[in-house]
Amino acid sequence: MSFLDSLKSTAKNLGDKAADTAEIAKLKMKISSAESDIKGVYTEMGKKLFEEHPEYLEKFFTEEKGKIEELTANIAALKERIEAVKNTVGKVEDAAAEKVEEVEEKIEESL
Repeated sequence: MSFLDSLKSTAKNLGDKAADTAEIAKLKMKISSAESDIKGVYTEMGKKLFEEHPEYLEKFFTEEKGKIEELTANIAALKERIEAVKNTVGKVEDAAAEKVEEVEEKIEESL
């Protein structure tokens, strides 16, 4: 086999390997997507069970149910804090706007 033939063969093998690698990557992405979809279905199943059949949770998932309830309570408390901060920020903004108006009026009066 001549050098040129050897080079062609090597290039062909590299091309085939690149195509195989690309195909494997595509298949792995499809697997990952399917696994993600399965997790989503499990999540929906668990949510439905939590909302519609809490009696099963007490029997099989006592610890997990407690964690969900605790996290839900924490989320509610955080949302309340957000609203409190928004209200405080709004009051500060209003007070600042009033001061700006007062200063503007004084400036106008002095001119």
